[in-house]
Amino acid sequence: MKSAQSLASYLTRSLLWVIAVVWIGTSLGGAWYLSSEVREGFDAALIETSHRLLDLVVNDRMAAAGKTATVPSVARGVVSKTDSEDDYLMFQVVNGRGDLLVRSANAPGRPINVPLVTGFSATDEWRVYTLQHAESGLYIQVGDPLEHRQQAQLEAVPWLLVPVLAVLPLLGFLIRAMTRRKLAPVGELAAQILMRGGERLEPIACEALPTELRVITDSTNHLLQRLSDALDTERSLAANAAHELRTPLTTTRLRLQTALDERDPHAVREHVARALDSLDQLSRRAEKLLQMSRAESGSALTREPVNLGAVSSAVAQEFWSDTRFADRVDLDLPEDRDVLALGDFDSLAIALRNLVENALRYGGPGKVQISVLPPATIRVRDAGPGVPAGRMEELRQRHNTGSRLSPGYGLGLSIVSVIAQRHEGELDLCSPVPGLACGFEVSLVLRPAVSA
Repeated sequence: MKSAQSLASYLTRSLLWVIAVVWIGTSLGGAWYLSSEVREGFDAALIETSHRLLDLVVNDRMAAAGKTATVPSVARGVVSKTDSEDDYLMFQVVNGRGDLLVRSANAPGRPINVPLVTGFSATDEWRVYTLQHAESGLYIQVGDPLEHRQQAQLEAVPWLLVPVLAVLPLLGFLIRAMTRRKLAPVGELAAQILMRGGERLEPIACEALPTELRVITDSTNHLLQRLSDALDTERSLAANAAHELRTPLTTTRLRLQTALDERDPHAVREHVARALDSLDQLSRRAEKLLQMSRAESGSALTREPVNLGAVSSAVAQEFWSDTRFADRVDLDLPEDRDVLALGDFDSLAIALRNLVENALRYGGPGKVQISVLPPATIRVRDAGPGVPAGRMEELRQRHNTGSRLSPGYGLGLSIVSVIAQRHEGELDLCSPVPGLACGFEVSLVLRPAVSA
């Protein structure tokens, strides 16, 4: 398993490798170009020197012989020094037959074996430029040793590569210092994440972070928010269970203990029946708690067009199948269109079921009307005594039943309120019903969805 390495070290090594490869490649290209320029410079020196020496040497030799410039015969001789300042250059003067007439002191003692043609040629040791004198027909051959050229190139090329070795360590130090400085927010972000736990789930501040780290921070904050919501839901479920289930459990236990102490069979049956009622109440409360937990967690909550008429019909059918409520629930749907809302079918059915249950339980013996209204509203009305205006908002709180007729538990509207929030909708309460002196009306206003 590879050992962990810091991002600063990784970036430093990677950047140094890239810089070294690019720099060396550039230096090699520069060395090749410099070598070609050195060769061209030496060749230019040969051409210039040949033109300068040809007339000088030939005219001197002809003057010494007492002849004009047009006489081709020249005495043989060796010139110890020339006008050239480049001691590494040599020259030879030969006639058309290749006989050596004049040479510099550093030139070979025999003619160089190169063609007597104006231009460049080379041997194993020399680079030679040959030039013919226009009047005398003599040839001058000026050359420089190949070893000297190679030495000059070798002396120039290292200066292109040496800075790489000298500067790379400094670059490594500077890159590492800069990466550590620029990556300091990464360390701060890691420290902030390590500080988060079950008791501390607040979002991480990300104002001064780079764009790439903001993506990580936003994702982390989203995860922290989901975790916080899950923990809140868990705590809420535990608190609600402790509050809502305590009374029916205690009542059931007392009823059963009383039944054990009774000797009259009729009294025993009555206590057992009441205990069963308490168990039914316990079952309903447990179902409500699970509904509340599911609504608060938003688990499996979809966002798709939902036909509110289909939702209302499905919920109404459940109550119509119960003989106790078959004649008390009415459904009013638009005849000319479907009303579509953006949401989750099952969650909306749970919300509507809770509204109808509350209306049946607290609205007296009268009718409960379910209405679907465009653009995306479900409304439930009852004919009960209603709720005073000053206590309307209290109904949204858990464990609060306001001033409804029958004692009960106040989870119904809390569940509906949470589902409305999850759907980005609104829950409107109204009492009394518009146009009447009593009644209670709840409207679940959702976001409309356009039909395909």
